[in-house]
Amino acid sequence: MPVINHNDLPQLNMRPGIRGRFLAHKDTGAEGVSLLENQVDPGCNAPLHKHTVEETMLVIDGTVWVQVNDEEHTLGPGHTVIIPANAPHAWGNAGDTVANLLWAFAGPDPFGDATYLEGAAPNT
Repeated sequence: MPVINHNDLPQLNMRPGIRGRFLAHKDTGAEGVSLLENQVDPGCNAPLHKHTVEETMLVIDGTVWVQVNDEEHTLGPGHTVIIPANAPHAWGNAGDTVANLLWAFAGPDPFGDATYLEGAAPNT
């Protein structure tokens, strides 16, 4: 049974203004799920992309916009978005403070199975 101390995990500079760390991932012993914690500076975003697995985004702090297919919403704390597998999506910080997000993916390597329709994959 893997037990992960979050304080031992490296903070990744995934994109300019977006930092994160995998709380569960293939590298921490997960076989069927990933958890990713992100801190996103105001105005920063992830370009249009898709994954082969379903994912969810929980907004802990801040305000974010999320586009899934042709639908866009602005969300704050207490909102969760469910993004179907293979659905093109993009997201970003719509507020003036750092946004804190928690992502859950139905696979142990969410960026290994991602296709970027705009821009490049994040640094991991």
